[in-house]
Amino acid sequence: MPIEPISESQKAEVVAATEDCIKKAGQLYDRQFSSLPVLFDLKGSCAGMYQRRDASRHIRYNPWLFAKHYAYSLRQTVPHEVAHYVADCLWGIRCIKPHGKEWRSVMTALGAEPVATAKYSLEGIPVRQYQRFSYQCECQVHQLTAIRHRRVLLRKAVYRCQHCGGPLRAVAQ
Repeated sequence: MPIEPISESQKAEVVAATEDCIKKAGQLYDRQFSSLPVLFDLKGSCAGMYQRRDASRHIRYNPWLFAKHYAYSLRQTVPHEVAHYVADCLWGIRCIKPHGKEWRSVMTALGAEPVATAKYSLEGIPVRQYQRFSYQCECQVHQLTAIRHRRVLLRKAVYRCQHCGGPLRAVAQ
């Protein structure tokens, strides 16, 4: 049975929880952190994402995963993404690892478990299906997504087999 995304009132609760988490971080680090735009446009297996492009910053959430795992997402996903934002503000996004010691320290300070990824059941949740392309190495055939296939064609990217280390070559379709 398909899962429906969270309601408008639940979205408002998630935005409020995000704001509260940012305010809590401000108190913990004795610093003012700006509010961030919150979007509900993620799909697939990703529950949340902090994004920074130049001066623009925002947090994106998956409304279907929040609907299926609402309490957990409020307790874990919201602080997870806010911790990325706070770590970026404190240390700079290019100076730290995404789930490194700085991010973990912020997660702990916010009272959340510093877990990098969560495994969700995706049953009933819409997931993006990518066309796959066959590539061959020395030992087996691999299926690359359309994204990686385009990188090979346009940017001359080279992917290697994790087993034999050989380069992947497109199989004639």
